[in-house]
Amino acid sequence: MKKTIIFLTLLAMVALPASAMAAKTGDFEIGGYIKFHTWWDSTSTISKDMISVNSRNNDVVGVIPGSVPGTGPTFTASTRQLTQGRWQFTARNTRLNFKIKGPDVLGAKTQGFLEIVFDGSGLQVSNSITTPMTPRLRHAIFRFDWPGGWQLMMGQYWGLTQNFWPDTVQHGPLLAHGMPLQRVPQIRVSYSPGPWTFTAMACAPEDSADNAVGPVQNVFGTFWLPGTGALPGQRATIPQLQASVQYEKDLWGKAAFFGKPRGFAANVVACVQRSKYDGGQTNAATWGQNDYAGAFGIIERSQTLTPWYVQATMFIPVLPTQTKDLKGTASLQVQAYVGQGLRAFGNEVLTAANSSNSYFVYDSFGNQNVALGNANTYRRKLMKRYGGYAQAQYWFNNQWYMSYLFGFGKAFDVNYDRNPLLATVPFGTNPGGYEFATTTDLVRDIFEHNVTLFYRPSANFKFGLAYVYLKTTYFQRATKGSQVDDVGENHRIQFAGWFYF
Repeated sequence: MKKTIIFLTLLAMVALPASAMAAKTGDFEIGGYIKFHTWWDSTSTISKDMISVNSRNNDVVGVIPGSVPGTGPTFTASTRQLTQGRWQFTARNTRLNFKIKGPDVLGAKTQGFLEIVFDGSGLQVSNSITTPMTPRLRHAIFRFDWPGGWQLMMGQYWGLTQNFWPDTVQHGPLLAHGMPLQRVPQIRVSYSPGPWTFTAMACAPEDSADNAVGPVQNVFGTFWLPGTGALPGQRATIPQLQASVQYEKDLWGKAAFFGKPRGFAANVVACVQRSKYDGGQTNAATWGQNDYAGAFGIIERSQTLTPWYVQATMFIPVLPTQTKDLKGTASLQVQAYVGQGLRAFGNEVLTAANSSNSYFVYDSFGNQNVALGNANTYRRKLMKRYGGYAQAQYWFNNQWYMSYLFGFGKAFDVNYDRNPLLATVPFGTNPGGYEFATTTDLVRDIFEHNVTLFYRPSANFKFGLAYVYLKTTYFQRATKGSQVDDVGENHRIQFAGWFYF
């Protein structure tokens, strides 16, 4: 009875449809956790999820009085604040979820699941006497389960790349350098005969654009090239498609996976999307000596590109147990991926300072006229990357355990070619003749070391203390004052406590 009263109160808070109240008492199961998280970073430009280090190590000198800061994509008004540490506190990742048991339909058991998190107001950047956080929808699905292992699911849920997850203090670990994050509206079908699970799904295509170009009008004042617009995924006419195969079985014993025994598991997933990028005009930059060089005009061709992604994961009990006793057990979890245009699948650098999902490559001297600023034609190329992570975990007893996590992401197959004509007026003003061009400060690779000591006094409580080192390396070096650097580093000490209910 108490759970029913609590549920109805929370139901009113999140404004659920009134029809949900038609379920009978006992049809609902409330769950979630309250999380407190505090951390100290050695820099001031990194998010709580540690996606990348936005400031290079040489962003420490102020602008020389009377001078003008550079205007290339690597330049900001440098300030010592970027490399000063800061403390942050939050409870924003607190979650509330519940399961709804439905009636049997078409011979299947039915169930709904809804989860919200209080993380809808953006990253907190200052402290005040009160810190309100608005609810944000995480998951909202319903599913049908038939005898024999068939399942149909519809709604917003994880993509197939999130069947495994590293155990860390920070929320959203290894984003953009080892672990994707994707929650999307979808429809999926699964079949689980024995230890095998085969899954296929179609979901909403990812739509954010990067390395944007502006529209170009013809002599009649209408748009000849529309420029980078919204919906590059939807306008390519097909949904994003994903498929996975998973094998899981207790072959030689189990080890802990988020506090519960789990046997050997292996998973392979493949994803594909089509994205339409409209052509346009912009000013870009290219390789220099110790800074990007530019800006020079380019015209982008309209293109339909194909982001793709392949990922393989294994969970391996190293020191197994045959019971629920986790003392002395150890596990190794490894994941590797490769693909291009990885933002479509939630595994790409995505920050305000940089966007590294695509860049431009010289195509032809096709627009030598004053109206187009003598700009040459370039084609967009999706950034190719590979990466992954490895996590080793050891349980001293059933309350204390430690984990070490290493994750990385690295770009490859980037065009470094030169064309002498690109550095020759009137064909171009590209200083070094490089065929590469970009409007953003591109990230080459990221890696992270994460060491955590966990304490779990009961199934309802968990505490973690961690040290994390994150390093971001950019494609191009940048000069700030007399210092040249292409690396940004951040050290973090963090603590969190969870109360599960």
